[in-house]
Amino acid sequence: MGQPHPQPVGQPQPVAQPQPQWHLQQQPQQPVPQQRAEPDWDALADRNEVEGKRRRRMKAVGVVAAVAVVGGLVAGGVVLLQGKKDDGSPTVAKSTQPTVPPSTSGTPDDPSKPIWEAATDPAPQDAGALFSALQVTINGATWNRTVVSLDSPCWDGNSTTGGLGKVLGDQGCQQVLRATYVSGDSAVTVGVAVFEHKLQAETALKNFAGQLKGAPAPGSPAFCAGPGCTGTHNSLGRYGYFTVEGSAKGGNAPDATATAAAAGFTEHVKGQLLKRAKAASSAAPGVQGTPAG
Repeated sequence: MGQPHPQPVGQPQPVAQPQPQWHLQQQPQQPVPQQRAEPDWDALADRNEVEGKRRRRMKAVGVVAAVAVVGGLVAGGVVLLQGKKDDGSPTVAKSTQPTVPPSTSGTPDDPSKPIWEAATDPAPQDAGALFSALQVTINGATWNRTVVSLDSPCWDGNSTTGGLGKVLGDQGCQQVLRATYVSGDSAVTVGVAVFEHKLQAETALKNFAGQLKGAPAPGSPAFCAGPGCTGTHNSLGRYGYFTVEGSAKGGNAPDATATAAAAGFTEHVKGQLLKRAKAASSAAPGVQGTPAG
Protein backbone atom coordinates (compact mmCIF):
# COMPACT_ATOMS: atom_id res chain seq x y z
CA MET A 1 0.00 0.00 0.00
CA GLY A 2 1.39 3.34 -1.02
CA GLN A 3 2.01 5.95 1.61
CA PRO A 4 0.37 9.31 1.30
CA HIS A 5 2.59 12.07 0.32
CA PRO A 6 2.57 14.75 2.93
CA GLN A 7 1.96 18.20 1.69
CA PRO A 8 4.69 20.63 2.39
CA VAL A 9 3.86 22.86 5.21
CA GLY A 10 3.17 26.41 4.17
CA GLN A 11 2.34 25.57 0.60
CA PRO A 12 -1.05 26.95 -0.55
CA GLN A 13 -3.70 24.39 -1.34
CA PRO A 14 -5.26 24.61 -4.77
CA VAL A 15 -8.88 25.91 -4.71
CA ALA A 16 -11.48 23.87 -6.53
CA GLN A 17 -12.98 25.92 -9.38
CA PRO A 18 -16.78 25.82 -9.52
CA GLN A 19 -18.17 24.10 -12.52
CA PRO A 20 -20.23 26.38 -14.74
CA GLN A 21 -23.96 25.63 -14.69
CA TRP A 22 -25.94 26.06 -17.85
CA HIS A 23 -29.60 27.15 -17.62
CA LEU A 24 -32.07 26.95 -20.45
CA GLN A 25 -34.06 30.14 -20.70
CA GLN A 26 -37.68 29.60 -21.75
CA GLN A 27 -38.84 31.68 -24.63
CA PRO A 28 -42.05 33.66 -23.85
CA GLN A 29 -45.12 32.23 -25.50
CA GLN A 30 -46.74 34.43 -28.05
CA PRO A 31 -50.49 34.98 -27.33
CA VAL A 32 -52.67 33.21 -29.74
CA PRO A 33 -55.19 35.71 -31.16
CA GLN A 34 -58.75 34.77 -30.35
CA GLN A 35 -61.33 34.87 -33.06
CA ARG A 36 -64.37 37.10 -32.36
CA ALA A 37 -67.59 35.09 -32.18
CA GLU A 38 -70.21 36.24 -34.67
CA PRO A 39 -73.43 37.43 -32.82
CA ASP A 40 -76.48 35.22 -33.10
CA TRP A 41 -78.59 37.79 -34.91
CA ASP A 42 -81.70 35.58 -34.93
CA ALA A 43 -81.55 35.11 -31.18
CA LEU A 44 -81.02 38.84 -30.63
CA ALA A 45 -83.98 39.64 -32.86
CA ASP A 46 -86.17 37.18 -30.97
CA ARG A 47 -85.15 38.64 -27.61
CA ASN A 48 -85.74 42.17 -28.88
CA GLU A 49 -89.21 41.25 -30.13
CA VAL A 50 -90.09 39.57 -26.83
CA GLU A 51 -88.84 42.59 -24.89
CA GLY A 52 -90.78 44.95 -27.18
CA LYS A 53 -93.99 42.99 -26.62
CA ARG A 54 -93.40 43.03 -22.87
CA ARG A 55 -92.92 46.83 -22.89
CA ARG A 56 -96.05 47.32 -24.98
CA ARG A 57 -98.06 45.15 -22.60
CA MET A 58 -96.76 47.07 -19.63
CA LYS A 59 -97.56 50.37 -21.38
CA ALA A 60 -101.08 49.19 -22.20
CA VAL A 61 -101.64 48.07 -18.62
CA GLY A 62 -100.37 51.44 -17.41
CA VAL A 63 -102.72 53.31 -19.72
CA VAL A 64 -105.70 51.24 -18.62
CA ALA A 65 -104.80 51.75 -14.98
CA ALA A 66 -104.36 55.48 -15.53
CA VAL A 67 -107.72 55.74 -17.26
CA ALA A 68 -109.36 53.83 -14.43
CA VAL A 69 -107.77 56.08 -11.82
CA VAL A 70 -108.66 59.27 -13.68
CA GLY A 71 -112.18 58.00 -14.25
CA GLY A 72 -112.56 57.32 -10.55
CA LEU A 73 -111.22 60.72 -9.64
CA VAL A 74 -113.48 62.47 -12.13
CA ALA A 75 -116.46 60.59 -10.74
CA GLY A 76 -115.46 61.87 -7.31
CA GLY A 77 -115.14 65.40 -8.63
CA VAL A 78 -111.34 65.73 -8.40
CA VAL A 79 -108.67 65.28 -11.06
CA LEU A 80 -104.97 65.56 -10.21
CA LEU A 81 -102.65 66.52 -13.04
CA GLN A 82 -98.91 66.29 -12.49
CA GLY A 83 -96.02 66.34 -14.92
CA LYS A 84 -92.64 67.96 -15.39
CA LYS A 85 -91.60 71.36 -16.58
CA ASP A 86 -88.96 71.87 -19.25
CA ASP A 87 -86.27 72.08 -16.59
CA GLY A 88 -87.25 68.72 -15.16
CA SER A 89 -88.93 70.02 -12.02
CA PRO A 90 -92.39 68.68 -11.25
CA THR A 91 -95.40 70.84 -11.87
CA VAL A 92 -97.82 71.69 -9.10
CA ALA A 93 -100.78 69.35 -8.89
CA LYS A 94 -104.07 70.92 -9.86
CA SER A 95 -107.59 69.99 -8.89
CA THR A 96 -111.03 70.78 -10.16
CA GLN A 97 -114.13 71.06 -8.08
CA PRO A 98 -117.21 68.97 -8.95
CA THR A 99 -119.38 70.60 -11.56
CA VAL A 100 -122.79 71.42 -10.24
CA PRO A 101 -125.41 70.48 -12.85
CA PRO A 102 -127.64 73.30 -14.01
CA SER A 103 -131.11 73.55 -12.58
CA THR A 104 -132.59 72.62 -15.95
CA SER A 105 -131.57 69.79 -18.22
CA GLY A 106 -130.87 70.01 -21.93
CA THR A 107 -128.23 71.77 -23.97
CA PRO A 108 -128.11 75.32 -25.36
CA ASP A 109 -128.97 74.00 -28.83
CA ASP A 110 -131.88 71.89 -27.55
CA PRO A 111 -134.71 72.62 -30.02
CA SER A 112 -137.22 72.53 -27.16
CA LYS A 113 -135.54 75.39 -25.27
CA PRO A 114 -138.03 78.06 -26.43
CA ILE A 115 -140.81 76.16 -24.62
CA TRP A 116 -138.92 75.58 -21.37
CA GLU A 117 -140.91 78.32 -19.65
CA ALA A 118 -143.98 80.42 -20.22
CA ALA A 119 -141.96 83.63 -20.53
CA THR A 120 -140.42 82.43 -23.81
CA ASP A 121 -143.55 80.57 -24.95
CA PRO A 122 -146.32 83.18 -24.91
CA ALA A 123 -148.57 81.83 -27.66
CA PRO A 124 -152.13 81.00 -26.53
CA GLN A 125 -153.06 77.40 -25.79
CA ASP A 126 -155.38 76.07 -28.47
CA ALA A 127 -156.26 72.37 -28.66
CA GLY A 128 -157.51 72.71 -32.24
CA ALA A 129 -154.21 74.30 -33.33
CA LEU A 130 -151.99 71.92 -31.38
CA PHE A 131 -153.85 68.85 -32.68
CA SER A 132 -154.48 70.33 -36.08
CA ALA A 133 -154.25 67.11 -38.09
CA LEU A 134 -157.73 65.82 -38.95
CA GLN A 135 -156.21 62.51 -40.01
CA VAL A 136 -153.09 60.71 -38.89
CA THR A 137 -151.67 57.57 -40.53
CA ILE A 138 -150.00 55.16 -38.14
CA ASN A 139 -149.00 51.56 -38.84
CA GLY A 140 -150.72 51.80 -42.20
CA ALA A 141 -154.07 52.70 -40.67
CA THR A 142 -155.88 56.04 -40.92
CA TRP A 143 -156.98 57.61 -37.65
CA ASN A 144 -159.63 60.34 -37.78
CA ARG A 145 -159.83 63.11 -35.23
CA THR A 146 -163.27 63.06 -33.59
CA VAL A 147 -163.02 65.65 -30.82
CA VAL A 148 -160.70 68.21 -29.17
CA SER A 149 -161.01 69.75 -25.72
CA LEU A 150 -159.25 72.13 -23.36
CA ASP A 151 -159.86 71.48 -19.67
CA SER A 152 -159.00 73.53 -16.63
CA PRO A 153 -158.23 72.83 -13.85
CA CYS A 154 -156.28 69.59 -14.31
CA TRP A 155 -157.84 67.57 -11.51
CA ASP A 156 -159.38 64.13 -11.83
CA GLY A 157 -162.81 64.00 -13.38
CA ASN A 158 -162.11 66.60 -16.02
CA SER A 159 -159.32 65.17 -18.16
CA THR A 160 -157.52 62.79 -15.82
CA THR A 161 -158.30 59.84 -13.58
CA GLY A 162 -156.64 57.56 -11.05
CA GLY A 163 -154.74 60.30 -9.19
CA LEU A 164 -153.04 61.93 -12.18
CA GLY A 165 -154.97 65.15 -11.59
CA LYS A 166 -153.41 65.57 -8.14
CA VAL A 167 -149.92 64.87 -9.46
CA LEU A 168 -150.37 67.52 -12.12
CA GLY A 169 -152.07 69.97 -9.77
CA ASP A 170 -149.28 69.69 -7.21
CA GLN A 171 -146.92 71.09 -9.83
CA GLY A 172 -149.18 73.95 -10.86
CA CYS A 173 -150.75 72.42 -13.97
CA GLN A 174 -152.76 75.10 -15.74
CA GLN A 175 -154.64 73.27 -18.49
CA VAL A 176 -154.94 69.92 -20.24
CA LEU A 177 -155.48 69.86 -24.01
CA ARG A 178 -156.90 66.64 -25.49
CA ALA A 179 -157.83 65.14 -28.83
CA THR A 180 -159.25 61.73 -29.72
CA TYR A 181 -158.46 59.76 -32.87
CA VAL A 182 -160.48 56.73 -33.96
CA SER A 183 -159.72 53.95 -36.43
CA GLY A 184 -162.42 51.30 -36.72
CA ASP A 185 -163.28 50.20 -33.21
CA SER A 186 -160.01 51.48 -31.72
CA ALA A 187 -159.59 54.85 -30.05
CA VAL A 188 -156.60 56.86 -28.80
CA THR A 189 -156.82 60.06 -26.79
CA VAL A 190 -153.73 62.26 -26.69
CA GLY A 191 -153.29 64.96 -24.07
CA VAL A 192 -150.89 67.77 -23.16
CA ALA A 193 -150.63 69.26 -19.65
CA VAL A 194 -149.41 72.87 -19.48
CA PHE A 195 -147.04 74.06 -16.72
CA GLU A 196 -145.24 77.31 -16.02
CA HIS A 197 -141.74 75.77 -16.24
CA LYS A 198 -140.11 72.59 -17.48
CA LEU A 199 -138.97 71.63 -13.96
CA GLN A 200 -142.62 71.32 -12.96
CA ALA A 201 -143.37 69.13 -15.96
CA GLU A 202 -140.38 66.90 -15.23
CA THR A 203 -141.29 66.58 -11.55
CA ALA A 204 -144.88 65.66 -12.39
CA LEU A 205 -143.66 62.95 -14.76
CA LYS A 206 -141.33 61.55 -12.09
CA ASN A 207 -144.33 61.24 -9.75
CA PHE A 208 -146.65 59.94 -12.44
CA ALA A 209 -149.75 58.05 -11.30
CA GLY A 210 -153.16 57.31 -12.81
CA GLN A 211 -153.84 58.04 -16.47
CA LEU A 212 -155.20 60.47 -19.01
CA LYS A 213 -158.97 60.17 -19.35
CA GLY A 214 -160.40 59.17 -22.73
CA ALA A 215 -162.32 61.95 -24.51
CA PRO A 216 -165.30 60.49 -26.42
CA ALA A 217 -166.90 62.38 -29.25
CA PRO A 218 -170.40 63.75 -28.52
CA GLY A 219 -172.88 60.89 -28.59
CA SER A 220 -170.15 58.23 -28.32
CA PRO A 221 -169.77 55.93 -25.32
CA ALA A 222 -167.25 56.83 -22.65
CA PHE A 223 -163.97 54.91 -22.82
CA CYS A 224 -160.90 54.73 -20.58
CA ALA A 225 -162.62 56.67 -17.80
CA GLY A 226 -161.03 54.39 -15.20
CA PRO A 227 -158.16 51.91 -14.74
CA GLY A 228 -157.68 49.18 -17.33
CA CYS A 229 -156.60 50.92 -20.53
CA THR A 230 -152.99 51.23 -21.64
CA GLY A 231 -151.20 54.58 -21.81
CA THR A 232 -147.93 56.46 -22.15
CA HIS A 233 -146.45 59.57 -20.50
CA ASN A 234 -143.53 61.86 -21.41
CA SER A 235 -142.44 65.50 -21.09
CA LEU A 236 -140.90 68.11 -23.36
CA GLY A 237 -140.11 71.60 -22.17
CA ARG A 238 -142.89 72.87 -19.89
CA TYR A 239 -145.36 70.29 -21.19
CA GLY A 240 -146.28 66.80 -20.11
CA TYR A 241 -147.84 64.73 -22.89
CA PHE A 242 -149.82 61.53 -22.62
CA THR A 243 -151.80 58.91 -24.51
CA VAL A 244 -154.51 56.49 -23.42
CA GLU A 245 -155.65 53.66 -25.67
CA GLY A 246 -158.90 51.71 -25.59
CA SER A 247 -161.99 50.67 -27.49
CA ALA A 248 -164.19 53.17 -29.30
CA LYS A 249 -167.13 50.98 -28.21
CA GLY A 250 -166.57 52.13 -24.64
CA GLY A 251 -165.35 50.60 -21.42
CA ASN A 252 -161.95 50.36 -19.80
CA ALA A 253 -160.56 47.32 -21.57
CA PRO A 254 -157.30 47.59 -23.51
CA ASP A 255 -157.39 47.47 -27.29
CA ALA A 256 -154.49 45.82 -29.15
CA THR A 257 -154.68 48.01 -32.25
CA ALA A 258 -154.87 51.21 -30.23
CA THR A 259 -152.01 50.09 -27.97
CA ALA A 260 -149.83 49.36 -31.01
CA ALA A 261 -150.47 52.88 -32.30
CA ALA A 262 -149.44 54.59 -29.03
CA ALA A 263 -145.78 55.05 -30.03
CA GLY A 264 -146.80 56.72 -33.29
CA PHE A 265 -149.15 59.13 -31.52
CA THR A 266 -146.46 59.92 -28.97
CA GLU A 267 -144.09 60.96 -31.75
CA HIS A 268 -146.86 62.94 -33.45
CA VAL A 269 -147.56 64.98 -30.31
CA LYS A 270 -143.85 65.53 -29.69
CA GLY A 271 -143.53 66.82 -33.25
CA GLN A 272 -146.38 69.27 -32.67
CA LEU A 273 -144.72 70.60 -29.52
CA LEU A 274 -141.43 71.06 -31.39
CA LYS A 275 -143.31 73.05 -34.02
CA ARG A 276 -144.54 75.28 -31.24
CA ALA A 277 -140.97 75.67 -30.00
CA LYS A 278 -139.81 76.63 -33.47
CA ALA A 279 -142.58 79.20 -33.76
CA ALA A 280 -141.64 80.65 -30.36
CA SER A 281 -137.99 80.82 -31.41
CA SER A 282 -138.87 82.63 -34.63
CA ALA A 283 -141.08 85.20 -32.92
CA ALA A 284 -139.43 88.57 -32.43
CA PRO A 285 -138.73 89.58 -28.79
CA GLY A 286 -141.80 91.14 -27.26
CA VAL A 287 -144.06 89.82 -30.02
CA GLN A 288 -146.60 87.18 -29.14
CA GLY A 289 -146.02 83.94 -30.97
CA THR A 290 -148.57 81.88 -32.81
CA PRO A 291 -149.75 78.44 -31.75
CA ALA A 292 -148.40 75.38 -33.54
CA GLY A 293 -150.53 74.11 -36.36
